[in-house]
Amino acid sequence: MQTRNTQFIRHFLFLFFAIAMFSTATAQTKKNKLFTNQSWSLFGALTLNNQSVNDAGITAPVNYLYNSVNDNAFKPGYSGGARLDGIYDQKHHYSLSFSIHRVNAGTSYRNTYSITPFIDDFTHFKADNQFTTLSFAAHYKMLLPVNNMRKYKFYAVAGPSVDYKISSISNEQLMNGAGNRLFINGDLGAEFDNKGYYVLYAHYKLGSNLAQSTAPVQMNRFELGMSIKVKDLF
Repeated sequence: MQTRNTQFIRHFLFLFFAIAMFSTATAQTKKNKLFTNQSWSLFGALTLNNQSVNDAGITAPVNYLYNSVNDNAFKPGYSGGARLDGIYDQKHHYSLSFSIHRVNAGTSYRNTYSITPFIDDFTHFKADNQFTTLSFAAHYKMLLPVNNMRKYKFYAVAGPSVDYKISSISNEQLMNGAGNRLFINGDLGAEFDNKGYYVLYAHYKLGSNLAQSTAPVQMNRFELGMSIKVKDLF
């Protein structure tokens, strides 16, 4: 019980600090005349997730049959949050976003082991494939000269994002020292703005553990979503 309380307090403080930093940053941009055309939006997305695990650093007494834990698939999850879009110096489009992700990931293990003819292929580690993260992203949006830009706008998007796990980590991962909570991602994508009414977007995120791990994870995610300006919702 005490451990859960400690985790809750730690996650609450992290969330409070993150929101405070996010609010401070956006407030500063409003005071600076270089940042213009700012608007808040709410968004939701369907995500497809796959994680590639390298368990070469794990030496555990418990082994898992490879075919029972390895599915090498992209599984559906979802996310939702808020984002701030604006223009810097009248020409550089950008977005800052804060969101919550429910990740359901397929898993691919890079290493297989076997003791023939006694044991089939196995792995030393079973990764958590369902968890919840808080995500912060900063994207640069390049306006593309496609179609009539007075009506429809197309953007190429790139930038970093960070995910922090707020759900509990399994004892198996804690035992093996593989329970890292932070992921750093490189994001690429495309966005379609329909006259400012809504934005449809497709983003790809390639992420990895921010801290060293005995079983490093490479996360691959596709996000397909929509954002609508707050002023049009309320």
